Amino acid sequence: MITYKPISRLRRLKLDLAFDNVLKVFEIQKDDVFSVPERIDLSLKLLVVNYWRIRNLSYDNKASILKEILDTFINPKSKTDSDNTKVFDFNQDSNYIYSSFMFDYGIDLVAEQGRLDWRKFLALFQGLSEGTKIRQVIGIRTAEIPEQNKHNQKQIENLLKAKNYYALSFTAEEMEEQFNRSLDKLAETLEKRAVKQNAEG
Repeated sequence: MITYKPISRLRRLKLDLAFDNVLKVFEIQKDDVFSVPERIDLSLKLLVVNYWRIRNLSYDNKASILKEILDTFINPKSKTDSDNTKVFDFNQDSNYIYSSFMFDYGIDLVAEQGRLDWRKFLALFQGLSEGTKIRQVIGIRTAEIPEQNKHNQKQIENLLKAKNYYALSFTAEEMEEQFNRSLDKLAETLEKRAVKQNAEG
């Protein structure tokens, strides 16, 4: 178990920030089986080794502590591309990530459970080479569909099949966010096109 003494008012708490423990917290936060207070409590029980120190705190205080832990030690920065579109998921892509760590670093993530610190894991993940499986999958998900012409129909078909094969599953909330971003992007594209046409006309 990897433990840390957090900052500020959390100094008396010890955290377990092993990468597999943090990933469990991510899963709990997305699980609709649990209520919001239950998600907070379960997450804190996983992350805080001496949970008994905060067991009887109010829901608001526990939520505040969890937020501080996430913001200070965990919060991943690379879950989206430049358009804020989700391009990978630690759980859904676990097999690709496992094989990528073996390919680049010779690290067996199963053997490293409870040992590899989350921040080290994240740094290694962000440093994976383009030859790894997860980078290839992300490349497919983020690849733009080229404008069709008489020479690239097969290329487009293959890319669409690959995108469909490697597509991520989304929660209802994530789907709504993606849809709203797509509408915003479409509106922006149409606006730019109209400006361009007016300038040319």
